[in-house]
Amino acid sequence: MPDPSRTAGSPPPVLVVMLDGVGDRAWPELDGLTPLGAADTPNLDTLTRKGAAGILHPLGPGRAPGTELAHFVLLGYPVAEYPGRVVFEAAGCGFELSPEDVAFRALFSSVRRSADGSLVLVEHFADVEDDVCREFTGRLGHLEHDGLTVSLAFTGARQGVLTVSGGASEDVTDCDPFFTGRPIAAVHPLDDARKPQAARRTADAVTAFLRHAYEVFRADGSGDSEASLFPVIKWVGRKRTLATFEQRTGMRGEIVGSGTLLAGITAELGMGFRSVPVLPDAGADVERRLSEASRAFEEGAEFVLAHTKAADTAGHAKDPSLKRDVITRIDRGLASLVERSGLPDDVLICVTSDHGTPSGTGLIHSGDPVPVVLNGQGVGADTVERFAERECATGTLGQLRGEDFMPVLLNARGTTRYLGARLSTHVGLHWPGDYEAFRVG
Repeated sequence: MPDPSRTAGSPPPVLVVMLDGVGDRAWPELDGLTPLGAADTPNLDTLTRKGAAGILHPLGPGRAPGTELAHFVLLGYPVAEYPGRVVFEAAGCGFELSPEDVAFRALFSSVRRSADGSLVLVEHFADVEDDVCREFTGRLGHLEHDGLTVSLAFTGARQGVLTVSGGASEDVTDCDPFFTGRPIAAVHPLDDARKPQAARRTADAVTAFLRHAYEVFRADGSGDSEASLFPVIKWVGRKRTLATFEQRTGMRGEIVGSGTLLAGITAELGMGFRSVPVLPDAGADVERRLSEASRAFEEGAEFVLAHTKAADTAGHAKDPSLKRDVITRIDRGLASLVERSGLPDDVLICVTSDHGTPSGTGLIHSGDPVPVVLNGQGVGADTVERFAERECATGTLGQLRGEDFMPVLLNARGTTRYLGARLSTHVGLHWPGDYEAFRVG
């Protein structure tokens, strides 16, 4: 569907369909195939036959990213500018961070004290109402320790943000063991902390606050052998000034997705966010997201990332057959993509993933490569016929790193920056759409 706001000859818009966590490994129960390779995916395969395929390493071979870091890089930002996941989480739930503060994401979890005094994680999200979390947070107040101030704010959904102000360092560890039954980790300064003394003070202050929190949370009368509420912290970071997505890429961008993380990424990068509820059927869910992407283009977006977490959720269930079946259902919801129904006639379509979520190992995410396919006018079709890890590895896009992803899209769009030319002062990846004219009077 043409966008009336676009002028003749303007660059084509870009749609990225992000199949979160779709990458995987080959499993015996799937006859040596990955869940994606074993799934019935006629729509993904049609898109692949009509386009160019390749393999994507979001952070590089063997490096396992979280969703937020992978998206940050794939949207065109260098790893060195990554502010930490907590910055996105905080922004997504409306919590304002100061660049002067170090912050952690806090999960209101349940823990049990062992005989040696260590705390063992019982459940990441404790079985309590938000009102209980809010009440306990109010009882904590803030703690002063060696010139630093530590406080915890409740942000909803049994989560919060812990901040350290007064000259703190983000070069410290967190305490989340990620798996139940394992001890909560001690907080330490990193070996390569940029300011070792500040990192030591920060680790000590956070440790003091967490011990204080444990004692306050136990004041309801729970004994040492009983599970008690505890703020498990992770994803340390510090807010920083970032170029907007439009400054970085030259495109007005939006994300269609769910949850505070993606909402926060768009807030920090100056993008639009279209929140959609997660539907129980993976096919209907992705179909709804594509419909919302169409509306975004109609309303002036030049870049839309439509995100679905269904494959990632299935991967975390650690059942390869379940993940295969979920991917099959996702594909059913992609029928409109093949027909480009409701989309701009010249839209460039890219389908890929942000990371692998291996469904048969204890890994949270993996550093395995994920398939990528690019489809649109001017993109030459190669000989790849299946959207799967093994097949896409032979495509003409080759082996891409995350830092290559946005330049490849801009190149296909015809707006990639001509390196060496300096028509404008921006440091983005795109050819400047406008610049100041030289005048003699």
